[in-house]
Amino acid sequence: MIMVSMLLALGAWLPAPRPVAQSARRVPSPRLQYEYDSKTFDPTKSGLNPQARDMVSDWRPEGAHGTGSRFMPMTTVAKDSSPAVVCIAGIYPGLTEAQLLAPTPVPFAPPGTWTYHMLAGDAAPGGFVAIPGSSLLDCHPDTVAIVSNGGAIGVEFADSNEHEVLVLVDRSDAATFDRSEFDKESFYVFADPEGTVHIRWHKELPADWRILGKVLYTQMPFVKRPGAGGGFAELSDEFEYVAMRPLTHAHRSLIAHATARAAMPTRTVLRPRRLD
Repeated sequence: MIMVSMLLALGAWLPAPRPVAQSARRVPSPRLQYEYDSKTFDPTKSGLNPQARDMVSDWRPEGAHGTGSRFMPMTTVAKDSSPAVVCIAGIYPGLTEAQLLAPTPVPFAPPGTWTYHMLAGDAAPGGFVAIPGSSLLDCHPDTVAIVSNGGAIGVEFADSNEHEVLVLVDRSDAATFDRSEFDKESFYVFADPEGTVHIRWHKELPADWRILGKVLYTQMPFVKRPGAGGGFAELSDEFEYVAMRPLTHAHRSLIAHATARAAMPTRTVLRPRRLD
């Protein structure tokens, strides 16, 4: 009773609520608030309510997505950098200066979208290759790819075999037209006086060598190291469950036990020693 009296007294001191104009209040959607006759409603026709056809301007055509209780499978491009299609300049070693400068780069798609390419003439005599997109590529649209053996540029692989790599070269780097921009800590694509291409670094830029581009990065293939598997295949990132063979209770318990042991911190136990 005392609490009720306190609330009434407090309410008397509070200001009265301001009137809200009718136009400022929320108005439900015409399609949702429109009443229809359930006897004449046809769910196979487009829209939520066929009787609201005259009230809605964006009526879906027959057979479109969202009509007849049918919804088209859809997916959205990630907001990150889109996959890139890069022109291939040629194969290294043996690549020439003319081959490196020949391809006309195709534009990269803005993040979250895609673009279309129409092949014309000798725009890319070496062909194309699709690689994962990155912000680094987005900032260097005049990038071409050089197919190289790993050993030719000093790259070794976990399986001790030879594999091809993609050397991504920015042909618009500042050092290509201003030798003072040369960075001795970076890798470049050079052309010697005979026009032969070299991918390497230099402490000092040779006077008779030209800079054709700067190496952005080298795209490596995935190579698994022999014998790199762990004790439990289920804990490996490459393990795939077979949909037709569901896990048993014993299998799940084994996975849970192995995961718990892997996460368990190690501790040292000190045992008392008897002095004689």
